[in-house]
Amino acid sequence: MFDFWGRPRTIDQPIRDRKISWLELFYDLIFAVVLARLTDGVLANWSWSTLGYATLLFWWFFWGWNETSSYFDNHGNGAPLNVVMINLQMILTGIGALLIDEALRGQFNKITLVLMLIELLAAGIWYWVAYFDPIHRAASSVWANVHLVALALLALSLFLPHWGQLGLLVLALLLNWGDIFFTNPNLEREYQQTEMVHQLKDSLIERYGLLTMIALGEIIAGLSTALAGKDSGSEILTFSLSIVLVALISGSYYQIIGELHLRFSSSIRALATGWLFIGEIFLIFLLGLSLHFLLAAAGLAIKLIFVGLIFATLMVMWLIELIAEWRQSLQWGAALRFKGMVLFALVLAAWLPRLGLLVVTDLVLALVIIHGRRRLKRT
Repeated sequence: MFDFWGRPRTIDQPIRDRKISWLELFYDLIFAVVLARLTDGVLANWSWSTLGYATLLFWWFFWGWNETSSYFDNHGNGAPLNVVMINLQMILTGIGALLIDEALRGQFNKITLVLMLIELLAAGIWYWVAYFDPIHRAASSVWANVHLVALALLALSLFLPHWGQLGLLVLALLLNWGDIFFTNPNLEREYQQTEMVHQLKDSLIERYGLLTMIALGEIIAGLSTALAGKDSGSEILTFSLSIVLVALISGSYYQIIGELHLRFSSSIRALATGWLFIGEIFLIFLLGLSLHFLLAAAGLAIKLIFVGLIFATLMVMWLIELIAEWRQSLQWGAALRFKGMVLFALVLAAWLPRLGLLVVTDLVLALVIIHGRRRLKRT
């Protein structure tokens, strides 16, 4: 039976110069639906509680992506079992996406059942790895056990009132994202045993880049919907400047990750850097929401939130770049002065009318890209 369904790769069988497969690319597309449903739901029923629910759901869905992608990066192959597993994960994610509107209204029972199935699938995957991979058995078993505890918390949450349910959803999510802390001693032993290097593999960085592209594409799709039927010169100019804004953010991001090769001294640092990539996607999601609100009502508060999110996205990019180059000699003074000038310019732009804000923001982002290109040439 195992010969038909296939076995996962063991942790000491990396694929040299691995490229992401068509199956993984297909799986990633369901997250365009997740981001669209989250964005549309928040915009349709805006409140701070709705944004809080959307934040919780974002990190739940992207935990599922991170778990599946980490498995494929280290253990995946073209075996029928892997094809079934990733398609099942995609179907469950799609069903969960259909329930986002209901969850954003505070009704979590149905989506919790879907999350329980995703949790059970994750636990099964890691038990499967533990069975076939003696080197990775100790770490995989801990991961699987943590997911079973999280599954029990989700099941218990179904019987609690609203705030108790939310509390257990948050606790289970924290367990999922923090499972590395439970298994880190086992991971360190297996890395020493196999003399492997702690790293974020290029193929996984490429997957993060694809997800970021999906998030940026969702902003463009949302802009097109928001400005549909508004064909005045001002609205067309606003749409054009917004598209340029998205393109410049994309340029800044891919200018950095296109040159990244990330190695670390521990598994915790490697996974924590992966969290930064997911955090960048989350900030882009929030930026898309703020751009919608900016187009609807250009008050000072929303302008400041908008420029603050732009600067936050840049800071996460710069932090990832810093992690990649921390062993090299960096000109800290010049770097901090440039970032300070970027922040100052963005904050000043918030006092301009909407079109002026977009023009100045685009110019600042263009200067960020030019500055990055010059720095790359010097290094």
